[in-house]
Amino acid sequence: MAGKVLLSGYYGFDNAGDEAVLYAIIESLRKQQVTDITVLSHNPSATSSQYNVNAVDRWSKKGIYQELKKADLFISGGGSLLQDVTSKNGILYYLGIIALAQILKKPVLIYAQGIGPIKHKRNRWLCAKILNKATAITVRDYDSQAELRSMGVNQEIIVGVDPVLGIAPSQIDSELGEQILMRNGWQKMQGQTLIIALRPWQNSNDFLREVALCGDHFSACGWQVVFLPMHYQEDNAICEKTAAIMHQKAIVLTEHYSPLETMAILQQADVVLGMRLHALIMAAVAQKPLVALSYDPKIDSFMHSLGLKYQVAVEQVDSALLIKLLEESLIAQEWQKVGDRFLQAVEKANLPAQLAVKLAAKH
Repeated sequence: MAGKVLLSGYYGFDNAGDEAVLYAIIESLRKQQVTDITVLSHNPSATSSQYNVNAVDRWSKKGIYQELKKADLFISGGGSLLQDVTSKNGILYYLGIIALAQILKKPVLIYAQGIGPIKHKRNRWLCAKILNKATAITVRDYDSQAELRSMGVNQEIIVGVDPVLGIAPSQIDSELGEQILMRNGWQKMQGQTLIIALRPWQNSNDFLREVALCGDHFSACGWQVVFLPMHYQEDNAICEKTAAIMHQKAIVLTEHYSPLETMAILQQADVVLGMRLHALIMAAVAQKPLVALSYDPKIDSFMHSLGLKYQVAVEQVDSALLIKLLEESLIAQEWQKVGDRFLQAVEKANLPAQLAVKLAAKH
C-alpha cells in the first residue's frame, strides 16, 4: 500500500512548464504504484479532469487542512516555488503549507525543486528553519543545493534533475503537433522551423527588437518562425509584440496547450530559441537543437547540467549573435554528444518518486 499523497506546487495557472512538472511527477508516482494522489490547484476541476487525480482549491485553508490530515505524505514541488524574485511574499504560501504538514506530523518531501534566488533576510531564515525539519529534500541542480546550504540548511540534500526530464520521448505524439501547427498556418513541407518561446522581461524593447531581427533572418531564408507562449496569457502579449516588429510573416500560437501538446509542438522544430526554462527542458526531451536566452541562474544550471553550450544572457542579446548560435546549434547536433548525460538525467528524474513511496509507507 503506497499511501495517500498530497501534492503542492504552482498548478492550475495554465503555465505549460509547471503543468509539465505536475504531469511528470504524477507519472513518476504512478510508476511506483502510487495511485491516491491529491493536488492543490488554482483550478481544481481542470486539474482533476486533465490528470485523473483528486484536486482541491489551493486557496482553501479548510480544504488544505482536511487533505493534510488524511495524507500519508506531503510533497512540495517541483518547479521554482521557494524564491522571492517574482514576489517577496509568495514564498510564504509554500513554506506555510510545509510548516502545517510538519505541525500535523506528516512526512514532508521537497521534490526536485529549483531553490532561489531568495534575497530577503526573513525569507532565508524561515526557509532554513522549516526545511531543516523536512523529512527529505531533493533539488534539481547543484546551485539549489548551494543556495540551501548558504541559508543554513544542514540536513541531507539529494541533487537530481527537473522531473520533466523523466518524460519519455515515446509519449510525444508528433502528428498532434503537426495538426496544431497546421491549424495556425504552418505548412509541413515548407522549409525548416524555428520555434521561439519568450517571457515578459523588464526593459524588453531592445532585446525584442534583436529577437525580431533574428526571426526575420531565418524567415527570409525560407524558414517558418513560430512563437510559442509557454504561460498562457502571460506570454501571449510579448510573443505577439515581437512578431509584430518582424518584417517577415511569423506564426503566433495563442491557445492554451497541455504538456504533451506543447511537447508535440516542439517536436516539429528544427531548432528552439527558449527563454522559459521548461521550453528548453521540453525541447531537450524532444532532443531538439536549442539556444537559451538566459535571464536567471536556473537557465544556466540546466544548460550546464547537460553540457549544452549555446546560451546568451538577455542583456547581451543581439541578432547577429542569436543567428550565429542558432546556426551552430543546428549544425552541432549536440544530442549526439550529450547522450550519456541525458540518460543519466532521465534515471535521476525518477528517484524522488521512489523516495516518496518509502516515506509514505513509513507513516
